[in-house]
Amino acid sequence: MESEKSKFNRMRKKILNIILTEIPIYGFNEKVLIVASQKKDLQRSDIDRIFPEGLDEIKEYFFGEIDKNMIKILSNNNIDKLRIRDRIASSLICRFELFQKHKKSVIHIFSTDFVDPLKSMNRLWKTSDIIWKLAGDQSTDFNHYTKRILLSWVYLTTFICWTKDRDKNFQETKLFLDRRINEVLLFGKTSRKLKESISSLQFTEKILDLIKNLRTIKT
Repeated sequence: MESEKSKFNRMRKKILNIILTEIPIYGFNEKVLIVASQKKDLQRSDIDRIFPEGLDEIKEYFFGEIDKNMIKILSNNNIDKLRIRDRIASSLICRFELFQKHKKSVIHIFSTDFVDPLKSMNRLWKTSDIIWKLAGDQSTDFNHYTKRILLSWVYLTTFICWTKDRDKNFQETKLFLDRRINEVLLFGKTSRKLKESISSLQFTEKILDLIKNLRTIKT
């Protein structure tokens, strides 16, 4: 007999998949929840029960599922045999491959991040932390903070490039990512004092500005 937890998780995935198919038409808003609730074997009360916090909770669940799938795929691909820079690149490419299936929906979801830039920043940080740990990073000093801020910037700028890349294999995005990683590696060779100044002021501000402008991205 299926457990209550299993039923709950299955229902969450079902609702998310229905919503992802409707977002390109209706956007990521309350209307898409209304449309989703009219689908076969689904009611609005089901959505409200499974996701009581609404769109915000659905968004967090979606990115959480992407994180889990990314970790699973990379753990099976023996990326520990790669150079660290290639582990980082492979992780982000894997993430965009997961995004690709529902590209328009993912862009719509990201475009709502301008509403709460700090929350979006925290999510970028969480993803960057996961990727760095997958790459074998164990730093606990100032470098721990710097690496995650820089990777958040790489991730977000590459995401913006990916939104404009019409190639299903997103070759332009991969080249862009490679250039961004090279820039970060050059930054890593600068002095500690300069790193502290740039990472705490410029990169954080750049990321927040990019998040605020996500609403202008076209699907």
